[in-house]
Amino acid sequence: MIQGISFGRGVFFHDRHVLACAEVKNGTIHLWAETITPMTLFKMWVRVMFSLPWYYNVFHACLVVYFLLTSGIIPAASLPFVLPELDPYWVFVYLAGFHFVFPARLKKFHGAEHKVFSYSGVKKVGAWQEIGKADIVNQGCSTNLVTCFFLPFLLVFLIAPLEVSVWAGAAGIFIGFLGDRLLRRYLPFIYRLSAFLQRHVTTKEPERIHLETAIRSYLLFLHQREQAARAKAA
Repeated sequence: MIQGISFGRGVFFHDRHVLACAEVKNGTIHLWAETITPMTLFKMWVRVMFSLPWYYNVFHACLVVYFLLTSGIIPAASLPFVLPELDPYWVFVYLAGFHFVFPARLKKFHGAEHKVFSYSGVKKVGAWQEIGKADIVNQGCSTNLVTCFFLPFLLVFLIAPLEVSVWAGAAGIFIGFLGDRLLRRYLPFIYRLSAFLQRHVTTKEPERIHLETAIRSYLLFLHQREQAARAKAA
């Protein structure tokens, strides 16, 4: 199963065995691909985190420190100031809803990734204009799980404490991940809401550079997967 992950400079495509990346550096698309290892996952994490605008990273660092202090992992008694009272469970709400605050450039790479999946013709760089007209909604987008989090979270939040609401949202993600087929059959409004969010919140219409980056990543993934299959069969 092919999956895509967008980040602030480009797009990953991968399955359980191989990964391909196309990323934009100084206006030029750079490509790399390799078999998935712990080091590969680390390289992905570095690109995802450090391709965000600097103020995102400063804010995220503050969140981590705040969570460590308020949860007691790091003692806060010796601090020369008093921490504001904010339930650390809001950190999990922010993480679950990060799709909603993607930077604009990331939203465009996200849209390009979706259009590559949606396009039914032969995927090639020369077809970038046709691919740009494809549907920006991806039926398998992680926005589905975000929606599965916030629907039970918001319902429970009306009558229960934040901690309980977060756990209800986490249960929603678990159900969305394992019960996708049942939800699509009996609760299709979840996916209609997810499609609306994808169109209007979590993606933006990509430009040529975003589309070409996503297309090259996809083609490199297919090549890398074919090479891996040949090596295994040899």
